Amino acid sequence: MPIITPLGRVLRFEKLRGIFSIGVFTAAIYYIYRLQGEVDASPSKVVTYQLAEYSPPFGVNYFADPLSVFMAYLFAGIGLLVAVYSLTYMAHDTGLDKYYALLLAMVAGMVGVAFAGDLFNLFIFWEVMSVSAYVLVAHRKHRWEPIEASFKYLVMSTFGSLLFLYAMSFLYGITGTLNMASVAEGLRLAAPPDVVLLFLAAMFICGFGVTASIVPFHTWLPDAHPAAPASISAMLSGVVIKVGIYAIYRVLFAVFNPLIFDFGTVLILFGLVTMTVANLMALLQRDIKRLLAYSSIVNIGYILAGAGIGAYALSYYYSTAPAFATLVAVLAIGGALFHVFNHAVGKGLLFLCSGCFIHEARSRDLAELEGIGKRMPWTGVSFSIGLLTLAGVPPLSGFWSKLFIILAGFNMAESPFLVGATIVIVLNSIFAAVYYIWVLQRIMLKAPRPMVEAAREASPVMVAPIVILAVISIVVGIWPGLIIPIAESAAHALIGW
Repeated sequence: MPIITPLGRVLRFEKLRGIFSIGVFTAAIYYIYRLQGEVDASPSKVVTYQLAEYSPPFGVNYFADPLSVFMAYLFAGIGLLVAVYSLTYMAHDTGLDKYYALLLAMVAGMVGVAFAGDLFNLFIFWEVMSVSAYVLVAHRKHRWEPIEASFKYLVMSTFGSLLFLYAMSFLYGITGTLNMASVAEGLRLAAPPDVVLLFLAAMFICGFGVTASIVPFHTWLPDAHPAAPASISAMLSGVVIKVGIYAIYRVLFAVFNPLIFDFGTVLILFGLVTMTVANLMALLQRDIKRLLAYSSIVNIGYILAGAGIGAYALSYYYSTAPAFATLVAVLAIGGALFHVFNHAVGKGLLFLCSGCFIHEARSRDLAELEGIGKRMPWTGVSFSIGLLTLAGVPPLSGFWSKLFIILAGFNMAESPFLVGATIVIVLNSIFAAVYYIWVLQRIMLKAPRPMVEAAREASPVMVAPIVILAVISIVVGIWPGLIIPIAESAAHALIGW
């Protein structure tokens, strides 16, 4: 009894749960590193696993290549920094045992999606991630706003999951399997009409597009961000919506071969509409977290358009100029994947900074947060770096990824559609940069408002992940060669499945 009682008290210590989560994320990153070594050592750059003796086309299949490893690193890395930040940020909340358990489950679901080689397995991990995210948005359940936002997210995401499940059933009926490589082969042999392929591709895009926050399926995100804790907002915009993008990329390029079926045009159109609508909506926001939510939707537009340009190049140029089409596709998709990294880092940084501001000022209103950067210099400077990164200001990392997408579009100057689409991307980038600078000016250059006069720098435990993300934005901007080969390898893996 004398030993058990103190041990029980230690295990009830709230911060131990956060420290345990940090340990789990660190171990996950180590095992992803080990898996990367196996992938690099493989002649085909692919490693597959199956459950027991059940091999493709049936059974549970896991698949690792440079793209899935790249995404898994991102999910676990942002999860680790969020867990560190939460040690202090969430210290005054109740239910932290559930909070950290759900955070781990959410990231486990995301990593599972990245390594899923069959659609059924992908669906299971997708639901693990989604259910965890719904509950985390509603973590502060004593207020009505999180409950409403979580319920809206639940309803919309459930419809998206049902579309995905329905599309899976069609593919199984046509091919007799759910293994993605086998489904692609089955579709090639069955050769269904283009209208059937278009219908199925649209179902997958819409189903995954809810989580990815593609317009018009985006409306849950601006509600979820203000309601959720800032740490969960960083996860939602930093990595959860990227799982939707990853699923769209993987399924479309793996199952609907762009050499046979043009889905690039659809992706480009969705991307252009998404970035344009979200940019206009961002101008109307006074809530800092809602503004950042719409900014996330804008960047999803860039990422979607980048993949669309790559697929379009393969669809229309590969038959006559395979080397040129492959070069443009790798440039566009590699740029889009580079932007996935930049946005995960930059938007994670911005939401964690906003959490520090709100923690001190007790307000999300931009008018009341004016000048708070002067009272919180470490957080303010890091917030500025995040804004400039997403604005695409050189030499920060966001400049390079946008440049690659734009260069890929202009490389096909003989296509009026692509040139026009690329001009729209450029105009949207300039438009977004204007309100990023406007927010920076209000936070950093204005005289402090009465609400923030007493604000002080946040705890070092909260500031440390923020500074790490800011440093990554600067270092990758100065030395983009740290990420470019990884993104290029992931792009080759995607188009070479």
